[in-house]
Amino acid sequence: MHHTNTGIFNKKVYIPYMSDAAYALSATFIRCGIDASVLDEPNESTLNYGLKFTNGNECMPCFVTTGDIIKVLEKPGFDAKKSAFFMPSSPGPCKFGQYNRLHEMVLNNMGYDEVEFLVPSASKSYTDFVGDKAFLFRKLAWQGCVSVDILEKALYRVRPYEINKGETVSVYKECLDLVTDAIKNGEDLYETIKVCAGKFENISRKDEERPIIGIVGEIFLRVNKFTNNFTIEKIESLGGEVSVVPTYKWITFTTYQYAMNAFKNKKIKDIFLSFLVNYYQKKDEINMFKPFGKLLRHHKETSIRRILSYAKKYINLPIGGEAILTVGESIDFAKKGYSGVISIHPFHCMPGAIVQTISKKFREDLNNFPWINLWFDGQESANLMLRLEAFMHQAKQWQETGYAVLEAA
Repeated sequence: MHHTNTGIFNKKVYIPYMSDAAYALSATFIRCGIDASVLDEPNESTLNYGLKFTNGNECMPCFVTTGDIIKVLEKPGFDAKKSAFFMPSSPGPCKFGQYNRLHEMVLNNMGYDEVEFLVPSASKSYTDFVGDKAFLFRKLAWQGCVSVDILEKALYRVRPYEINKGETVSVYKECLDLVTDAIKNGEDLYETIKVCAGKFENISRKDEERPIIGIVGEIFLRVNKFTNNFTIEKIESLGGEVSVVPTYKWITFTTYQYAMNAFKNKKIKDIFLSFLVNYYQKKDEINMFKPFGKLLRHHKETSIRRILSYAKKYINLPIGGEAILTVGESIDFAKKGYSGVISIHPFHCMPGAIVQTISKKFREDLNNFPWINLWFDGQESANLMLRLEAFMHQAKQWQETGYAVLEAA
C-alpha cells in the first residue's frame, strides 16, 4: 500500500461522497486528464459494511467512508491495481487525519494491498498534488467547491418558500450539472454561475419571514444529509430556514493557517505562496457570490480572521481545527440576527466535546441564544424530532424578541 501523487494518470480515482462538492472535485480530476468517479451516497448498507470493519470507537465519518470504500471493492470488475481513493487529511485534535491509515489496514487485511490512497494534506493547504497540473487542479477544485456551496446556499434559501413543491431541488440539480459540465469542458464558471443565479431568482416563492437557523459543527456530518439524519429537511418542515457553514470555509481556514505558520517560521516562499492563494481564493469567492448577492444577502460568509477573533475569547487558537470555527461561526450567526444554532458532531469527536464544554459560556454571553448540540452515530434517534421541535419553539421566540435584546447589549 503506498501513497503517491504521480502515478495516478493511469488510474481511476474514487472520491468518497461527503457533499455534492464531490462532483465538482471529480469533474476537476477529469479535466486534468485523470479518470474519476464519486462513490454512491451513503445509506444503511454503508453503515453495515463500515461497522463490520471498524471497532465502533471511531467517529461516524470514519465508518461511513470505510463502508463506502468497501462497497466499491465488492463491485464486479473492480481492479485494485488501477484504483486509487482520494482521502484528504487534516491536523488538529481530530481523528480525521488518521482515517487513511485505518482504511489502508482494512484493505490490506482484505487482500487489497495494491490500492493506492491519494492523501493531500491540510497542513500544506493541499498544495502537494497532481504534478504539473497542480495549479489547474487547485484552481478548478476551489472554484468548483465554491460554486457548489453557493448553489447549496441558494437551495436552502429558496426551498422553504417555494410555491411549487420540488421546483427548487430540480433547479438545483440542473445547476449542479451545468457547473460540473463547465469544469469538465473548460467553460467559464463565472458565466455558468450567472445563469444559475437567474434560474433560482425565477422560482416563485411565498413572502414570509422564517427564523434562520445556523448549522455548524464537524464538516462531514454538517454537510452530509444521510449522516446527520436529514436535520436540514426536518428544520424546514418545522418552519425554519437554514444557513450551513459551507465546505469551502474549511479550505479558507487551512489557507489562513498555512499563511500564519509561514509568517511564524519566516518562510518567504510560503508567505508569498499563501498570499497568492489567499488573493485568488478571495477574488473567486467574491465574483461567484456576486450574481447571488441579492438572493443570499443574509448568507454572506464572514472572513476567517473575524470568525477567529470571535472565538479567541473562549478557546485557545493554537489548538487548531474545527472547534474554533464552530464557536466563531456560532457567535457570528448570533450577531447576524439568526434565531438559533445547531451544532452537529459525531460521537467520540474531540472538537465536538470541546465545543460542548464552552458552549455554555458563550451562550450566556449571548443572552441565552437558542443552541442545541446534536450527536450522531448512525443510530436513528427517536427523540431527535422532539428536541428539534423544542429548539424551533425557542428559535421562534428569539426571532420575535431575543435579537433586539442582543442588539441593545
